[in-house]
Amino acid sequence: MIKVMQVMTDTNIGGAGIWLLNFLNFYDREKLDVTVIIPKNSALKERIEALDTKIIEADNIADKSFSKDGIATLKEILEAEKPDVVHTHASLSARIAAKLLKIPVINTRHCIEPKKSGIKRLCYRIINRALSDRAVAVSKAVYNNLVDDGIPEDKITVIYNGVPDLKLMTPDEREEVRSELGLTDSIAVGIIARLEPVKNHFLFLEAAAAAYEINDKFRFVIVGDGSMEKEIKAEVERKGITDAVIFTGYVKDTTAVMNAIDINVLTSDREALSISLIEGMSVGKPCITTDAGGTREVVENGKSGIVVPVGDAVNLTAALLRLASDAELMTEYGKEGMRIAKEKFQPTEMCDKLTVLYEDTAALRRGE
Repeated sequence: MIKVMQVMTDTNIGGAGIWLLNFLNFYDREKLDVTVIIPKNSALKERIEALDTKIIEADNIADKSFSKDGIATLKEILEAEKPDVVHTHASLSARIAAKLLKIPVINTRHCIEPKKSGIKRLCYRIINRALSDRAVAVSKAVYNNLVDDGIPEDKITVIYNGVPDLKLMTPDEREEVRSELGLTDSIAVGIIARLEPVKNHFLFLEAAAAAYEINDKFRFVIVGDGSMEKEIKAEVERKGITDAVIFTGYVKDTTAVMNAIDINVLTSDREALSISLIEGMSVGKPCITTDAGGTREVVENGKSGIVVPVGDAVNLTAALLRLASDAELMTEYGKEGMRIAKEKFQPTEMCDKLTVLYEDTAALRRGE
């Protein structure tokens, strides 16, 4: 068996955390021996424990990619555990600690980093070349981003996120959820995303207000929490659409709300791939998304949904109105989305590809 150490420094549960939980649910336990390092007080702890996985809680790494104390802490852990491969998720401290112990490193990038220039770009290229034996890109857009940051192309493997299909509710179950949310007889539009600047909820609200002015059957469901919550709620009031907007807060399991909505929307400025789009597609929801990077690899424009330019409220509004007025088109997009989700984004395929990568990377330490 290959001993793999996953290092996750986030204390909250974002895209990387969901990736980890999906991996732990589906990897082959006869081939891999997996331990997870997380910071103390991580929201992931309870959910990882439920998956019968060994956890090591570490000091000095919480929400920090780099810290000197973090390097020392992680070096001590890795020295004791002696993994064959260290798989990091943005933790520079873990990469340095592993390299000091001559343990092969795989780093997954779960986001699209802003373009860099000058000395900062040079530093990134040097660091990335030196501290990653292999890199995983969760989309082709992230692959290009990694190349721009100095990772040699032959070190990068594109492995799409594996996202379990959500349960498809019966019509009666769906109507019960819609009634609880206040969505009966409405056109329900959902956005499932952290309330953070990069997700651009203000664009969503601009289009929501414009669409609602034309058709007051629209209702807009905002799922998630984050640093922008107060500002987003204030914008809802400023636009005068309080009666049309529903905030659910953070939802651990999106099955109910994803079944309840009619249209799934994402308005990010940058997006590596988008788990929420794939989850919506798995239960037949037509998508509208900004062309934010990896989103175009999820949603095929004109086939499973509509892709609009980043920051374009006019086209986003038009897309909402178009789908809301054409039930046949919504059904067509929903069926195609289900097909794509099942063929392209299955967790077992993701885990199989990662296992091969772990085997190849572990061989580096053995000099094979």
